[in-house]
Amino acid sequence: MAFLIITALILTPTFLFLFIGGKVRDKFVFEKVGNEEIVDVNDAVKFLRRNEKKEYTSGVLYLTNRRLAFFKYRFNWLGIIPFIGEAFISIFIDKNEPIEIPLHQILDYTFKGKITYNNNNSRSEGITTFYTKNGEEIEFDIYTLELINNKKPDILIALDRVVKTLDNPNAFVPNNQ
Repeated sequence: MAFLIITALILTPTFLFLFIGGKVRDKFVFEKVGNEEIVDVNDAVKFLRRNEKKEYTSGVLYLTNRRLAFFKYRFNWLGIIPFIGEAFISIFIDKNEPIEIPLHQILDYTFKGKITYNNNNSRSEGITTFYTKNGEEIEFDIYTLELINNKKPDILIALDRVVKTLDNPNAFVPNNQ
């Protein structure tokens, strides 16, 4: 009986915070230009590094028809609380200092999915490195449920689709005005 009560006290707030976080993410408004629109969103992303400057912070990655925009969570330190803390931080997105990569600047990217098994637990990483025309390397850990099948995250599949329209001179090119 005590196990059921403890489970209910942990799972109920966790699901509640995840639900609220999803609503906040969907209604999150950031500054867009011209005919820019959101194509895909992934809220299970960690920013790892830009060139040699390393940082390990969670946030939301938005793909628009013009750029990739990463916004950090404000209270990342609450992630140390299992389940509830990770769900709670998804409610608070920081609009200041986003990490942006214009799509016309992306030369290429690599995605390396890796699952590590240690004793009775596992750790999964979807390391994605973007290479830009400016010589920058920007690295994210993009989580996907299909990592076990080595499937790319949906946001990268959508990125491939959007970039193809940029490379096709006969198609509508959203980055030119």
